[in-house]
Amino acid sequence: MVLLAQLSDTHFNMGARNVERVERVLAYLAELPQRPDLILVTGDIADEGEIEEYRQARAALTADVPVLVLPGNHDDRGNMRQVLFGQDPDYAPINNVHRGDGVTVVLLDSSIPGKPEGFLDAETYAYLEDALARTAADDTVLIAMHHPPVPVQSTVVDPIRLTNPERLAEIVAGDARIAAVLTGHVHSGLMTSFAGKPLIVAPSVSSTIGCEWETAAPGHVPIDFAPDPSLVFHSVTDAGLLSAFRPVAMGGWLAEPVD
Repeated sequence: MVLLAQLSDTHFNMGARNVERVERVLAYLAELPQRPDLILVTGDIADEGEIEEYRQARAALTADVPVLVLPGNHDDRGNMRQVLFGQDPDYAPINNVHRGDGVTVVLLDSSIPGKPEGFLDAETYAYLEDALARTAADDTVLIAMHHPPVPVQSTVVDPIRLTNPERLAEIVAGDARIAAVLTGHVHSGLMTSFAGKPLIVAPSVSSTIGCEWETAAPGHVPIDFAPDPSLVFHSVTDAGLLSAFRPVAMGGWLAEPVD
């Protein structure tokens, strides 16, 4: 079994609150009887894309397993690349691939500098196709990005979802190795389908945004900061992919057993 822990939308903003929430989630993962093989953070690492926010993220997102990050609409590619990857601060798409134990995770940059909606440019599609061409025939492939490629019944996110999913749909539908598409952006854990495969959206570590039946009321504030941080586990076995959503109580593990 390969176990992935997917976090999303950490929104480091130089305050203590979101740092504490991320640190609590990472402590929970470190306490597990079976720790994840890798941790994936699907965008909006920073809130304003500032250098100091990425330094805060670099300090908090530490683990004894690989931590993979990709940009979201709140991120700044140049600052993110400089602080988190130690690279020159250029603004080309930040695409990556991670391979191990029969599982390949392809991380795609769906951000558009200066805009909230998502777009996969020609360079990113070429990167995806090259990554798939270099992937073993029996690997399980997970595609990760920030913006969902279909509407998700969110009055906040649907207007700023991925704007050009057609080519991605063809690739996903045409490759049997691709088990799922993983995204963030919605601040709500949910599952639907895309191109005949599961589309799994991770909840946010920082806050929750309800779907349209919760947020459509006049005067209703859509962002809820009260819930505990949440994540989603992805277990890849010979039987396939299983995903499990998990809130992480800020107070830590329950001290007493439950009858």
